Amino acid sequence: MANRRKSMNRPERRLCIPALITALCLIIIAGCAGTGRYANAPRISLADIRVQEIKTLESAFRIGLRVINPNEVPLEISGLECELKIDGKNFATGVAGEHHVIPAYGSAIVPVTVYASMLDMVASAVAFAQGPDNDDGQLKPLRYELTGHVRLGGKNMLKRTLPFQSKGELSLEGAR
Repeated sequence: MANRRKSMNRPERRLCIPALITALCLIIIAGCAGTGRYANAPRISLADIRVQEIKTLESAFRIGLRVINPNEVPLEISGLECELKIDGKNFATGVAGEHHVIPAYGSAIVPVTVYASMLDMVASAVAFAQGPDNDDGQLKPLRYELTGHVRLGGKNMLKRTLPFQSKGELSLEGAR
């Protein structure tokens, strides 16, 4: 028995304790890194657009973004920034800093105020007024692309920023 006690001398004990502390720290860090994570990123799409204010050089629009949470835990949004392009041209940009909670397996509309240059809008209106792009006289729908970043996380969670992108068409039927 005396040989067994002597087999683990003091230098070996000194190495064993830091190794245990390091392993314990790694386990704790791995556990904390998992909190605040979502299995799937939220899906975000354009749901509504309304004119809010028109000024000499700038217009403000209130857009509604449909946020779909495909996770089994509520999704906390602490901020959002986005850019809206129409027919490939920058149209409007904006940010929202309000806190929103999207229920598990649910969805909600998040309002964002975006701002557009009147000069860009006039150029788009002139192109639109020049007539239909189709041979049958029908107005071609406007293609839009919505891109941005959503900031996830509440007060007790790790903050995380995720990019999003959504594309679609705006029908102009009845616009003339």
